Amino acid sequence: MSLIDLDDDQRWVPTHVNITVLRARGLRTKGKHGSRYLYTIIQVAKEKFTTGLVEKAAVPEWNEECCFELLPGILEDGGRGAYPPGSGDLVLTVMHRVLIGLDVFLGGNNFFLRHAHDNELLWKIKEKERGELQVTVQFTRNNMTASMFDLTIKDKPRSAFGKLKDRFQ
Repeated sequence: MSLIDLDDDQRWVPTHVNITVLRARGLRTKGKHGSRYLYTIIQVAKEKFTTGLVEKAAVPEWNEECCFELLPGILEDGGRGAYPPGSGDLVLTVMHRVLIGLDVFLGGNNFFLRHAHDNELLWKIKEKERGELQVTVQFTRNNMTASMFDLTIKDKPRSAFGKLKDRFQ
């Protein structure tokens, strides 16, 4: 069940997406003597984040997280049409850093963020067997997780004693 498709009074619409690049495997070797200097570019709408460089690892691990603010309504039905094409996409690109010249493209893929609700994506490049990239995707609202948001949405009446207790904590 999607959290976006609930009734208006129960609706939870995320405002941010947190993406963590975990690791890659099976990537092609580039450079002299099969050396690897790898980094990943994560893009949502026009915002980009680049991971740090992993050197000479057969199975590179980044464990780096970035947060992007979502365009209002981009994940809702019909909301994507109000923005330029690709505005609701998560674009992942793995690159090989070279010392002289342009960096080498190792692989990439696009996902529509609305379909990334499974929390963990195992990315396989479609065109050719270029490898895999493991990424987690977490949607938040005002930088709070869904469970935190659900707890704070219930405004329980507070007694005078409860308000006094909050002041001293």
